[in-house]
Amino acid sequence: MRTLQRLVLSAIAAAFLLFFAAPIPAQILREPTDMDRRFARHFPERPPLLFESVEDAEHRPLIIITNSHQFSLTAYVVQTEPKSADDRPQTLIHDALTHMGGLFAPIPKGLSHKTGIPHIVGGLVPDAKLVAAVWEDGSTFGPDELLARISDIRKTMADSYDLAIAALQTGLDKNWTAQEYLVAAQKLKPTMPPQMATLEEAMAASDKLIPPGIPSLHITTNMQSKSSSAEAARMAQILLKSFQQSCGALRKALGGTT
Repeated sequence: MRTLQRLVLSAIAAAFLLFFAAPIPAQILREPTDMDRRFARHFPERPPLLFESVEDAEHRPLIIITNSHQFSLTAYVVQTEPKSADDRPQTLIHDALTHMGGLFAPIPKGLSHKTGIPHIVGGLVPDAKLVAAVWEDGSTFGPDELLARISDIRKTMADSYDLAIAALQTGLDKNWTAQEYLVAAQKLKPTMPPQMATLEEAMAASDKLIPPGIPSLHITTNMQSKSSSAEAARMAQILLKSFQQSCGALRKALGGTT
């Protein structure tokens, strides 16, 4: 049980570190129109993507996703099949709107995203395959359960942004100190499930814990160094605008997904 708890905590910590360490590239993308969304399609097979498994200079396994659809790729899912009885298959979600999997911006047509494959160092590298994808216009590829999982995570994160936006607005209205923002951020943190009997339950719990924890961590990280109410208010305004934009993008994607 403790091992499973540590597994989830490690996964969450790694996701948070990746979220803050990696830059978010600025991209000017064409916003899909309502007409574009009306003609969004589901690709039953052969999606407009190129999936490659390669090695870097240090012989570490990598996957490269290249988008060939006219609209930007916002999320994709990769599954790994272990070659050892000691390993387990993994479902890896990469989503630009929730910043999961190290994908921090949509992938425009003709561009690629490169990322590593989780594996035991010194062990056999698992086989990886692309199993689902979502584009900006609402087009999709993959089984319903995986597409629903992407949507569920996006909705969870949008809901968490709504709560954080309300807290920041309250703080601005009441001229909170940085300490009061920190207290409010603690209340926004998700609670750890009491019991997780299997590894599958632990990994599923990570999907529910990582997204709602990001707004809280953003507030905590940025408010810790603020010594005056004026500094806290300026930071709250910056965070408020950022959260509103992120939440709006998530809500729009949820409304346009088929």
